Amino acid sequence: MNLAVLLALIVSLLFAQQPKQVVVTGAVPDAAGGSLTITGENFGFVPFVTLNLVPLTIDAVGGNRIVAVAPIKSMPAGTYVLTVSYGPSPQETGSFQLVLGDANDSRSQSSSDVPAPSISGASTDAAARVADRVITVADVDREWQRRDPAGYLGLIRQLYDNRRRIVDVMVADELLAREAASRGLTTEALLKEEIPKRTITMPESAVVSLYQSLGDLTRGATLEQMKPALRAWLERISEPEVAKMNYVEELMKVSARAEVFLAPPRVQVDRTPQDATLGSDSAPVVLVAFGDLVSASYARFAQAFSKLTETFDGRVRLVFKNLPLVGPGSIAAAEAAQCANARGRFWQYHNAVVLPPGAVDAVRLKQAAADAGLDRAAFDACVERRQYQSVIKDAIDEAARYGIKSVPSFLVNGRLAPDPPPFLPPFDFLKRVVEEELSRQTRKP
Repeated sequence: MNLAVLLALIVSLLFAQQPKQVVVTGAVPDAAGGSLTITGENFGFVPFVTLNLVPLTIDAVGGNRIVAVAPIKSMPAGTYVLTVSYGPSPQETGSFQLVLGDANDSRSQSSSDVPAPSISGASTDAAARVADRVITVADVDREWQRRDPAGYLGLIRQLYDNRRRIVDVMVADELLAREAASRGLTTEALLKEEIPKRTITMPESAVVSLYQSLGDLTRGATLEQMKPALRAWLERISEPEVAKMNYVEELMKVSARAEVFLAPPRVQVDRTPQDATLGSDSAPVVLVAFGDLVSASYARFAQAFSKLTETFDGRVRLVFKNLPLVGPGSIAAAEAAQCANARGRFWQYHNAVVLPPGAVDAVRLKQAAADAGLDRAAFDACVERRQYQSVIKDAIDEAARYGIKSVPSFLVNGRLAPDPPPFLPPFDFLKRVVEEELSRQTRKP
């Protein structure tokens, strides 16, 4: 074989080994059959398919067609991100935005000639009368709050969250419309011009954080398997949303003075002997963390606590409150942590339990005592006596009064922090929460 033929053969082999770009051209849902027929090119022999980051079971693969199992009938109308991949590289991944139903269906809109129902009457309005006594709406609310504080607080928070969501949209729409009009553009044209300038590729930490937030939704798929779908989600959904949010924040500062005065509901948080703290007692921001030492989700956020108090030196105090929810092991871990707390070694014990990766069991709880420098004999005796059993029960009751039902949950100066965006690493989320509270303190309506 001469040299020219050999080189040509090598080139052809190298070219043949290059990954072919996956292209998804369409997806047809079948609600009756509970399936999704995906069309495109270069799907590979064993494609990995996700719909809104949930892996789908493949029924059939042939040529440029995939049939996947999907609960179409139970899925609400909206836009979904579909991904197909057969490898980790961008060329081996394709994505498609699938629209189900009609988001603008007139049947879902309120008729303009029907008056909107009032959420509640004024506090001085009469709710009932008994003889000469008038029971006002305020009286009802006070009694409701006394009888069912968690239920009352939950509804108030839900009302605030929905109002805040809508007011944020209204403020953004107004700012964008004003800016677009000043430049002789439509809002759509303005966003098409400005959003790409501000779109930044999210780091690998965002991919990992998004994967961890999915929990059981991954259906056992590994991070490496999910990475193409995670990256496609960030590119199509998260990155444009963050870019738009940043642009609106710019307009709030420079284009037109805009502020949101809607006040969130707050609770008065008790100081109890079980609390462990980090940071200055005079800090203007008190961040109360409700945690379960057995919870992997809580452990992710616990890794950011020290860095947070160091970053906001003197401006934030972290308070830990036990909320064991995972099971009997959670109760045991919480009681053990209080044994350590009574000996002035709570954070050393806490960190020895939650910071190293891995499951938390009885062996690890005892090893953590040694790692925290505790006297093992005294510590083991405290744990075996279950000396703090009633304290942990009180902690659970306290969380219920504040309407806290999951871990981790955070109260920021008595205000319930929102759920963290799944792509945002824990430290970045907590940092934003503290910065927002500090900013609130400098603003006056």
